[in-house]
Amino acid sequence: MKTSDIELSATQGSAGKEQKSGATALFDWLLPKPKGKKKKFKAGTAPVAAPDTKTKVSQSVADVLNLLRADGARRVAVHGDHAFYEAFKAAAAGIEAFWISTDIVGDQPKGAKPVNAATIKACDAVVTGGADVGTKFRYSLRLAHAHAPKTPVHWVGQNWEFCAGTAAVPLEIEDVDALAFNHFEEFFGIKDPLQFRFEIIAEGETRRSYLVLGPSESVNLNLKALMPNRKGAVCMKVFVAHPFLTRGRHYRFRICGDVFWKDSFTIIHGSHQFFKNPNKVQPFRLIDSVVRSGEVVMTVPNYDLDMGADDEVKIGVGANKSALKRSRTRPVEEVHFKRPAGTSKERSYFAASYAGYGTSFWYALDQGFSQQPGKIGSIAANHLCRVGVDNRDDILFTPEEKRIVETAINAGFMIHPCCLPVTSVNDALAFGFNFDASNPPFDDYWLRFYDRTGGYIGDMRYHKDFVGPAYLDDVMANWAHPRKSEAVTALVCPDHLKIGLAPQRLVTTSDMAVRHRLTGDQDFTEFQSSWRNVGADIPTLPHWLHPSIGIMGRTNLIGRVRTRDGFRTGVYVANASGNLNYDMPAKVELAAINHAGERLSYFLTLPAFGSEIVWMDDVLPTLRQHVGAGGIAALQVKSADADLTAHVLGLSPNGAVGLQHLWGY
Repeated sequence: MKTSDIELSATQGSAGKEQKSGATALFDWLLPKPKGKKKKFKAGTAPVAAPDTKTKVSQSVADVLNLLRADGARRVAVHGDHAFYEAFKAAAAGIEAFWISTDIVGDQPKGAKPVNAATIKACDAVVTGGADVGTKFRYSLRLAHAHAPKTPVHWVGQNWEFCAGTAAVPLEIEDVDALAFNHFEEFFGIKDPLQFRFEIIAEGETRRSYLVLGPSESVNLNLKALMPNRKGAVCMKVFVAHPFLTRGRHYRFRICGDVFWKDSFTIIHGSHQFFKNPNKVQPFRLIDSVVRSGEVVMTVPNYDLDMGADDEVKIGVGANKSALKRSRTRPVEEVHFKRPAGTSKERSYFAASYAGYGTSFWYALDQGFSQQPGKIGSIAANHLCRVGVDNRDDILFTPEEKRIVETAINAGFMIHPCCLPVTSVNDALAFGFNFDASNPPFDDYWLRFYDRTGGYIGDMRYHKDFVGPAYLDDVMANWAHPRKSEAVTALVCPDHLKIGLAPQRLVTTSDMAVRHRLTGDQDFTEFQSSWRNVGADIPTLPHWLHPSIGIMGRTNLIGRVRTRDGFRTGVYVANASGNLNYDMPAKVELAAINHAGERLSYFLTLPAFGSEIVWMDDVLPTLRQHVGAGGIAALQVKSADADLTAHVLGLSPNGAVGLQHLWGY
């Protein structure tokens, strides 16, 4: 199951919050105010003055020298004033440093070389610092982008913004193609070229490289090419810094990766959790039905080798827990869970907890499931999120929570619905849902179905009496509705009033499932809730990012396109809402953006409660030529009209399928 990496606060939307009730008008309660978080310094050498947000990073001369020496740099251009150049040269024993400057009156007569293509090409790295370091850094990057994009450009300064992301890869994985896309102009208006630092972190070794990317440019990071002789699990890391990146919003950066194992693949996105408390306990659980016959490999991060006092992974649930000793020199640990063939009769979990940060990933390695001749394996994967190992017993409705949910449902709202496609039995792909790892678990669901025009067909209540993903073919088999063959869109949510669990506090791990009807290959990704486009304030049930986004939103989502090796790329895009009276059509752009930053777009209009699987090579005949010989490009989904959900599908020539939700920043 692919679950959200949003860390839920124990106090968010809690029943203990005082709220208005009784004679107030519909939904006329105050939303609880979030508590302020203590600001923290995130990385590098602590500055003289504390940074003003948690997205900031500082670098000293010593920090930069550590990188230069680790990279084996011998000849370094120093772009700064004379004082900075002298200070750097005095500290840089064993490194040949030469001075470059744009000051033609003060510095160049004193021996500084001009800052131009020749000087950028004549060094192993550039270091910027001193007065107005931001301008020096930006100009150096512009020259490097044009003339030497792989030359590192370092900076010495305080309180710059950074974004970074990681993805842990077990030894069992055969290869990864990970797309890094410079999205900062699209989301934050940053028009400068940016330098990306890529690292493959293994036990006892880090492979590091640099690349300057202009706006909307991208690069594919191939794991075999970057570290061909892996001997264990590794972490793929991306880091970028600039005087301004997200303007204090966050430090998140995600790669979009195709992960290969045997004759199958899965699509993952990177995670982002840095400089947290190494003693914080991280509990996870995964329903065992994510694998039919085989094993699940879970990664345990220690990327910065700063493990706290607790060096064990606690495995299992209840009283049946065991412990695995962790190595303090290993940046990624593996935990293996075996599952024999057979159908689960009761819920069983692959559960573990440890102290640390960095985000765990899970990889389900499935074998022996297919009747298709020659089919060997199926892989599904994603990051984990914190969810209690043992079942909770404190999520039952309070009277006030139940009154709010009843009022909302009676007013025409469906709480926290998820949207998925309904396909015919003649289609290669079948879709379903799986909420089985939710805490606490439940078995009753509410579904609604819509036709191709967004027209309402009907509702059904569904009781799930088995463990594992529920595919719509099976769910709808006993639904006696005369128009069910017209359904193309389904909404599903827990039947909160029947199960008695408060959606304000229920931690659901809600997954979309896809399975190839012929080969049996499958993948999962966490649903992106359609609790959006709501057009109303419903106390204790805001949009997960901000209450205003739940009222009205827009769409700007990214992922990847793959045409290499005959792969096809599909996009499932849906214009849905928890407001069942929602009626806003949405004009949508689906764009493939090649490594050079050039767009090729297809436009469609979705009615309210309309959804569609768009195969990019069907609607863009020149897609393969546009993407180029590398066969991988960025994918963007945009709409100014509505807050859409979108998922990327991958399909290989041999019937392997990958699935991942798209995301924004």
